[in-house]
Amino acid sequence: MTVIEAEADRRTGPADRGQPSEQWGTSGLISQTAALTGRSIRPYLQTGVLVVTFVEPLVMLLMFAGVLKVLGDAPGMPTDMAYIDNLAPAIMIITAVAAGAQAGNGLINDLRNDVITRFHTLPINRFSVLLARSFADGTRALYQLIAVAVLAALFFGFAPPGGIPGVVGSILMSLLVGWSMSWIFIAMAAVLRNGDVLRMITTLMTFPLLFASNAFVPPESMPTWLRVIAQANPISYANDATRSMVAGNITLMELLATLVACLALVCVCAPIAKRSFRVM
Repeated sequence: MTVIEAEADRRTGPADRGQPSEQWGTSGLISQTAALTGRSIRPYLQTGVLVVTFVEPLVMLLMFAGVLKVLGDAPGMPTDMAYIDNLAPAIMIITAVAAGAQAGNGLINDLRNDVITRFHTLPINRFSVLLARSFADGTRALYQLIAVAVLAALFFGFAPPGGIPGVVGSILMSLLVGWSMSWIFIAMAAVLRNGDVLRMITTLMTFPLLFASNAFVPPESMPTWLRVIAQANPISYANDATRSMVAGNITLMELLATLVACLALVCVCAPIAKRSFRVM
């Protein structure tokens, strides 16, 4: 019996068991979210999943830091930082956004396995299901972001001017960006309820966002049409903020702009996801 089911039995009692308690459903949001987050995290703790999750950032580092190291000499690249110090923060953003995109697929899988149907029969706040989904994939992203920083330091000499505080700050900032963007995919999952369509849209969204940005080369070295896209790309601004963090020269304006943008994204997408999730 799960924590939520046990709590429901204790509060409702035998006489009215099976009849959802609206009071508990609205007052236990934190405890319900914590319990559901733990449930969603458990599959990620399997040895095979942990290994694959660890290997993903290693492959990206090998591919981008190794194969594309020559791009460090591209026009417009900063001369006061090594290429890996400039690249690692961008890989953190890529990793966090990719993990956030998985939140929508996780919700679709729960729908397909009838887990959501069972949740609807329990006296829980339905929004806690969505919160738990975002936090679970955020936890997975945190594990990968730490792996990126450690592997980049061990194998590629990642040692930015901002030191450990700058690296920790860039990890937290990347985590915030990825978590806020996960609500885009959660909202789409709640609206579409179709895994195949969601995966196609996710691919169409993430690839241009991640690669048509300043992640690997500065926009100044791009063709004019691509430079315009990269300069308008919100991921480019996230990359700039994390790079400023590891460089130890982030400004209060950059920090506030990132926080406000992430908060605005959640405030727009979370209500859409909640409204669509109610009628599932």
